[in-house]
Amino acid sequence: MEKTLKILKKLIPYIIILFFTLLGCNLVFYKGLPIGDDFFYHLPNILDKYNTILEGHSISGISGNLAGGIGSGAGLFYSPLSHIAVVIIALIIKIFGLGIISAYKIAIVLSVFFSGIFMYRFAMHFTKNNIIASILASASYVLYPYRFFDFFCRGAFAEAFAFLFIPLFLMGLYDIVNMDEIKVLPFVEVILGGALLYLTHNLTAVFVFIVGLAYLAMNIHKLIPLLKKRKYIIYASVSVILLIGLASIPLFSQLQLMNEGIYNLTDRDKMWTSYESVISHIGTEWGSSGFLNDDFLSLYGISGSSLYTSILVYIISCVAFVVCMKLLAGFKSLKYWDVLISAIPQIIIVVLVRPQREVYFGVLIFLALYVFHYCTKCQDEEKNKIYKNTLFYLSIGTILISLVAMEMKEMWKNAPDILLNIQFPWRLWALVQISLSILVGLFASYYANRKNVTCLLIIFVSLLMVTSQHSIEKRAQYENDKDATWVEEIDSSYLDKHSALGHNKEYCPQVFFDSSYKPRHQSSLYYQVGNAIKGYQTDDYSIKPVFLWGSGTITVNSAFAPAYEMEISAYENGYIQIPLIYYRGYKIILENKETGEKVKLRGENTDGLISFDVPMGEYIVKTKYAGTVMYQLSAIYTVFSIIVIMGVSAYEITRKRRESLCQCEVKK
Repeated sequence: MEKTLKILKKLIPYIIILFFTLLGCNLVFYKGLPIGDDFFYHLPNILDKYNTILEGHSISGISGNLAGGIGSGAGLFYSPLSHIAVVIIALIIKIFGLGIISAYKIAIVLSVFFSGIFMYRFAMHFTKNNIIASILASASYVLYPYRFFDFFCRGAFAEAFAFLFIPLFLMGLYDIVNMDEIKVLPFVEVILGGALLYLTHNLTAVFVFIVGLAYLAMNIHKLIPLLKKRKYIIYASVSVILLIGLASIPLFSQLQLMNEGIYNLTDRDKMWTSYESVISHIGTEWGSSGFLNDDFLSLYGISGSSLYTSILVYIISCVAFVVCMKLLAGFKSLKYWDVLISAIPQIIIVVLVRPQREVYFGVLIFLALYVFHYCTKCQDEEKNKIYKNTLFYLSIGTILISLVAMEMKEMWKNAPDILLNIQFPWRLWALVQISLSILVGLFASYYANRKNVTCLLIIFVSLLMVTSQHSIEKRAQYENDKDATWVEEIDSSYLDKHSALGHNKEYCPQVFFDSSYKPRHQSSLYYQVGNAIKGYQTDDYSIKPVFLWGSGTITVNSAFAPAYEMEISAYENGYIQIPLIYYRGYKIILENKETGEKVKLRGENTDGLISFDVPMGEYIVKTKYAGTVMYQLSAIYTVFSIIVIMGVSAYEITRKRRESLCQCEVKK
């Protein structure tokens, strides 16, 4: 029984995190899903991979479904980890009759929940196992509105999903800087956290990596003694190698394809990544912050005064609770009952003055945190002052720089191109979210014995739910105009959505968007495929391969990008074009029907499409995307990295078990 109670006690923080997650993700309990700006990019790409597996094909960097099967290479540029996560969930829940919308919702909840766990574990490290401070830090990270705004308003699924790995990466860095003895686990945390972060949303990863490097620089005095140890240098070097290895497929593929300069992704103006484009969004950060956004809420009949009334009523109700607690403090007979009694006026105020769901949720969060704090004893983190902790300065600095960068054009004037890829400076709210959560944990830890500080932090954290735009806005949409703003199911028609290839068709050759471009041959498929890329508002996608020169017949036996199988009768030497977007790494295999001889060719770029020579004769032709040499080496590099990490992790687990058994034997 005692052992069971200990286990339950350890589970309580995780149950609380789950409770906050469900409140923050309350929109998933509606039927359907709210539409966001990027909704029609992520869901079609998820559906593409889902259908690909169900149809018996293997997932490739080339899509066989989007835009009528013209071979969009989104997976070559954009890492599909978040999409694959949803697909895996969808395949599991399919046996219960549930589909992609349900899987999408489950992925949202799981990502928020596990990010809360990672944040809690991270906070337990930097607060020296202060449970209250760690719960507050985790609650702040879970409930902060920007991620929910990404999920439910913008539909920026991958960017929001990436929040899952930020605390894991930073926790590893913290442990590496502050380790007393050299251990493997912190390095594994950095490898997995950093690689998974990059594989989910590379842009978010770049800015988090910069914060991580800043933290290492601020602690160089701690690193210098460690760097004198050979074992530490080996672990650190191998960690960098393995981190790059896990991320190498999209990383090297992106760099190589961008270096070719033929895709829209390299057009900075078209991609909104030029200096002029980035600064055009300066000063718009509050519109995408996820909270206190009067203008946006007013579009749905919610006045700013209504929002501020909710905030005021909520704060007054919390003050009423605190006052009652102080008045009842002298009555020892009411111990443990005082919380329940004090909650009564708080609830009455909300019910009578502001009976709104978000305010109710705020009260529930407040009471849960307060009760947990009330029942848990924690001492101050240490005798040192908070200003001696480098995490404090890192968090303050990150918040200030982020806010300034969202407001000042000068911050971006000399920024390197890689940082201008942010497109919208308000994406820096992600850094504010993690930094603010760290600060909450630090203050709660260093001032654990000051009840007023803890109480203010509890009010602040729970207030995040009250002000969260996603819940207020989408609830209003659902109640007032559900059909126009919510989707309950998706079907194959979503694969033909105009934005399924990305709003700017990032991964398509620029020639299709150049009005002055003229195809090299009159018979080129350039115009047909170009129309499919730019709109594909037709039911007929039966674009067939053609002879650009020469003559003959082409019979297509199967066509699912990137794999085509055709029978070709060439009456003379010719040049064939197939309706697949050109990416370096296509292989064409010609098998002579008479001799059985096979010839392997590279796909060539003609008018942005795959083309190849064919000699006179009868052939069976197959196409496949093998990838560039760099792409293939990256795949080997990734597999090698996975094997090494699994081996090291297994060794570490085994070693710890052996040490634990030895300690038990010594005690006996």
